[in-house]
Amino acid sequence: MIDSHCHLEMKDFDADRSAVFENMEKFGITHAISIGSLAENERLEKTIQIVNEHGNIFTTLGVHPKSNYKSLSDIKNLFEINFSNLKEKVVAIGEIGLDYFEEVEKTGKNTIDKKKQEELFRFQIELALANKLPIAVHIRDAYDEAYEILKNYHNSDYLFYGGVIHCFSGKNIEEADKFLDLGYFISIAGKITYRKNQHLREIAKVLPDEKILIETDSPFLAPQKYRGKRNEPSYVRFIAETIANEKNIELEKFKELTVQNTVNLFSLSGVDNFYPAVAYKIRDSIYVNLTNNCTNQCIFCPKYQNGAINFNVKGYNLELKHEPSEAEVLASIFHYYNFKEVVFCGLGEPTLRLNVLKKVAAHLKNKGIYVRLDTDGLANAVYGRNVAKELGEYIDGISISLNAADSDYYNAICRPQIKKNSVSGINPFNSILEFIDESKKYINDVAVSAVGLKDLNIEKVKKIAEEKKVKFKFRKYNDVG
Repeated sequence: MIDSHCHLEMKDFDADRSAVFENMEKFGITHAISIGSLAENERLEKTIQIVNEHGNIFTTLGVHPKSNYKSLSDIKNLFEINFSNLKEKVVAIGEIGLDYFEEVEKTGKNTIDKKKQEELFRFQIELALANKLPIAVHIRDAYDEAYEILKNYHNSDYLFYGGVIHCFSGKNIEEADKFLDLGYFISIAGKITYRKNQHLREIAKVLPDEKILIETDSPFLAPQKYRGKRNEPSYVRFIAETIANEKNIELEKFKELTVQNTVNLFSLSGVDNFYPAVAYKIRDSIYVNLTNNCTNQCIFCPKYQNGAINFNVKGYNLELKHEPSEAEVLASIFHYYNFKEVVFCGLGEPTLRLNVLKKVAAHLKNKGIYVRLDTDGLANAVYGRNVAKELGEYIDGISISLNAADSDYYNAICRPQIKKNSVSGINPFNSILEFIDESKKYINDVAVSAVGLKDLNIEKVKKIAEEKKVKFKFRKYNDVG
C-alpha cells in the first residue's frame, strides 16, 4: 500500500519517528507521500531530511490555504530552489486549495480572506502547470468555489497534468463526479471509518475504483479504532479495509489497485512491479500505452496542443519513463479488474512496438480477453509487409484512424513522418486504404475513425467507410478517451 498524503515532518512524530517507519514496513505500507510546506515555520527542512534519508518517501511542495507566507514571489523562489534539489522526489504541488471553515463562535468574528486564498490557489495551480506537475487539492467548506476555479483552468489553454482531491469530504457522489469529470482522482482518509459518516461510505461504494487513492493525512484524522489519538501511515490499512468492504472487493486486489492509481497519478518510480503510464482504465476498458513514438504528428493530437507537449489523457499522465517490456505491460494490465477489453492505444503508435504488442495480445487472447487495437493504419508501409495479416492472429477488433477523405488533407493534418523514412513514392493515405482492405480479411471487427475538425468533410470519410463495408467512428475534436 501507499499512504498518498501524510505529514511525517510534524512534531507529533519526533519522539518515535523510527517506530512509525517500522510500523509501515510491518503492515505493508511500502511508500508514502509526505507533504512539504513552503509556508513560514512549517518544518520544510525536516521534510527534506526525511525524503533524503528514506528512499520510499516522496514529497510535494506548496502552501496550505490557511498557512502564512511572505509573498507569492517568495513561494516561487522557495519552490524553484527545492524542486531543483529534490526533483526526483517532488511528485506534485500541494497541498493547495481553499479552506473557508471558520469557528466563528471561538474567534467571535470571521477572519477568512477568501480573495487572498483564491489568489494563492490560482498562483500555485499555474506553478504546477508551468512545471508539469499534478496538484494535491485541499478543500473545506468550499467545494463549489474550488470546482469553479479548477474547471476554468480545465477549459482554458493551460495544459493539465492531473491532480487529486485530498481527504474528500463532499456531501454526495454528485459532488465527487464533478471533479472526476475534470480528470481528478479522489483520495479517501480516515473519516470514512467514523460511525456517523455513512454518506462517505456510500460515496466510496460507487466511486470508480481506478480513481481512488487512500491516505491517512496523519498525524490528523486517525481511523475509528484509534480516534482521538495520533494517526500514522500504517493506519492507511483501515481505510483500504473499509472501502474494500463497502465495494465487496477482495482486499488484496483493492490495495493493489490503489497502488497503481497512486503510481499513475504521481508518476512514481521505484515501486516494485508497478509502472507509471503503461496501463490506465477508462470506463470498462484498459488502455495500454506501449510507446510515445508516432508515425505521424497530427495537429489534433493532445501531445501537440497550445505550443507545448502534453501527455495527459483524462487525468492520466501518459509520458513513459521508458518503453515497457512485455512483463511490465502485463503486470500493469492485471493490477486492474472488472474490465471488458484491453485496447492498445495510448499516446503513441502501438504497432511501432509490434513484437511486444503481439506477445501481450497473445497472452490476453489465451485468457479469453477481447483485444482491440487503435492504429494509424500505416504499419504495412512502415514494415514493408502485410502486418494486417499478422495481427489477425492476435486482434479481435481494430480501429483505423483515417481522418481525411483525400491524400492532400491527410498530409496537412496528420503530417506523416513516414514520408521522410520510407522508399520514395509512398503515399500514406493510400497505404491506409490498403491496410483497411487487408484488415477486413483477417480481423473480425474493423472500423475507421475521423476526428471532427471544422474543415473536414465527414460525409466523404463516412462514404469511404461505407464503400469498404466497415464501421465508422466519429471522434469529437479535443475529447480524448
